[in-house]
Amino acid sequence: MAEVGKLLIPGVTVSKMKSGKKEVYYVYLPHRFERYLSHGKWSITAIVGEKEILIGLRSLYKHGNYFMLTLPISLKQIWEQYLGKEIDLILQKVS
Repeated sequence: MAEVGKLLIPGVTVSKMKSGKKEVYYVYLPHRFERYLSHGKWSITAIVGEKEILIGLRSLYKHGNYFMLTLPISLKQIWEQYLGKEIDLILQKVS
């Protein structure tokens, strides 16, 4: 696995799942980036439209063959606007 400190992942689709009353917003990270990704904490910035939004520290999870990133529910209004649409992510590995 290659070790990178900062990574731009363009064009990930915002999705939502519901479990009872709980909603989770998430994105799958493209398989082609897997060699650069690892478990642990990442500082995440989303690029939506013309704005950069600091999401903060998040962990990546493996779901099947893909890494998945959950998005903070506190930014629900933004994720609802971009549901099914693509956003770009900047990931920076935290030591």
